[in-house]
Formats: sequence, structure tokens, C-alpha cells
Amino acid sequence: MTAGFWIATIVMAVLAFSFVAVPLGRKNNHYGIAIAVGALAIASAALYWLVGSPESAATEIPTRTSMSAAPAPEKTSVGSVASMVDGLAERLRQDPDNGKDWILLARSYEYLDRIAEARDAYAHAVALGEYDERLAALDTTSPASDAPGAQIFGKLQLAPESRAIVEPTDTVFIFARAVGGPPMPVAVLQRPAADLPLDFLLNDSQAMSPDARLSNYDRVIVTARISRSGIATDALQGLEATSGEINVADNKHLDLTIQ
Repeated sequence: MTAGFWIATIVMAVLAFSFVAVPLGRKNNHYGIAIAVGALAIASAALYWLVGSPESAATEIPTRTSMSAAPAPEKTSVGSVASMVDGLAERLRQDPDNGKDWILLARSYEYLDRIAEARDAYAHAVALGEYDERLAALDTTSPASDAPGAQIFGKLQLAPESRAIVEPTDTVFIFARAVGGPPMPVAVLQRPAADLPLDFLLNDSQAMSPDARLSNYDRVIVTARISRSGIATDALQGLEATSGEINVADNKHLDLTIQ
């Protein structure tokens, strides 16, 4: 219970007692006793109206951590969860650079069965280098999906002999080029080398041009490269990994090792 509940309880009790004490002090004053009982009932009703039931006062609102780890508690209504989710969405509109919060928002939308919004939030997370296998599958599991299903996902790591060369401040570029397509990548992901090893996902949200997206091509080659200058074409001592030609529709997990 909150401090407000106890303060209100004490105040109401004092008022009720003041009504009870006076009539009871007079001998055989039945009229006064009736007034006292009525006053006590009114005070109790006022207390309930002011602070609600003790059970409702003790109900906890789930934290963001508990929301991400498990479904909302049974005592929390869908409306209250939706309100908190909308608050998180508003905060991300003001500060959109936290990929993990976008993952949290996408999971929350999925819980509320707001699938289109879940996909959109997850696309923002992916653009910031985050990946979640369950959320990545939304496009293929939801019959109402209207988002492009083309995606490439996998894991990237450094070979042991390369770890002594790469510094945490170096940049990792992961990109897909269409076989027989334009020279520019159809999807690009950029992350600090400090994040290695990392799970990655490439999709249409990372296209460099709306006319050259991953979903427009059947076969691509995925390349992962380390750069110290921050320029994608400048490979640090030739450190990179290449997938070879792959079919986008296969949706297979890639394991890439930079050597």
C-alpha cells in the first residue's frame, strides 16, 4: 500500500472517531449512536472512493524488463500494457538510436497482436544491427504480412589469427550485392568491431536505393569486411569473408568468418 493510502486511512479514522466519541459519551443516547454509526459508514465509503480497494492499490505495473522476459501479469489489462507500449514508441521517436529498445517495442507489439507495427519496429532494430530469430520470422508466419519477405541472416565472427589485428574501434560492414545486378549493395549493415561476434540480418530496410532492394533479386553474394578508415571499400589488411552466390528465397542461416 502507498503512503497516501495510510494517510487517508488515519484521517478518515480520526473523523469517524470524533463522530463516535461524542454521542457515546452521553448516557442512553440512542439517537447519537445511530448518527455515529452512519458517520462511520460514510467515512468508510469516502475512504474507498478516495483510494480504491487495498487489492488494487497493491497491484504492480510490469516493468520494461518483465515485459521483455514474459507475458504481462494477469492483473494487468491489455489497455494498460498498450499504454506503456505507446509510451515506449513515443520515446523512440524522440531517440531512435537504441536497437535493443526497438527489439523490445517489436516484441511488445507482437504480444498485443499488432503485427504490422511489430514488423516496422523490428526493421528499425535490424537497421541498428539487432537480430531476433522469432521477430525475423514474422513475415513468413503472419498471413496478413504486407512487408517484403526477402531477408538474409547469419552469424559473423573473427578467426583467431585476426583478433590481434582488429581493434574495437574498427568498423564492420556486412553487405549483399546482387549477382548480375548493380554494383551498389542492395542491403548494407554497419557495426563497430567491438560487437563481434554478432548475429546479423539483411533486408529491404537497409537498401541504399529504393530501386535496388534485396527483394528485387534472386541471387546475391554477401560480404563482411573490416575497415579502419570507416570506408566500406577499404578492407583492413584484406580482412573479409564472402558467402559465395546464394539464393535469397532459401532463407538459410549463414556462418561467416573473417580471416
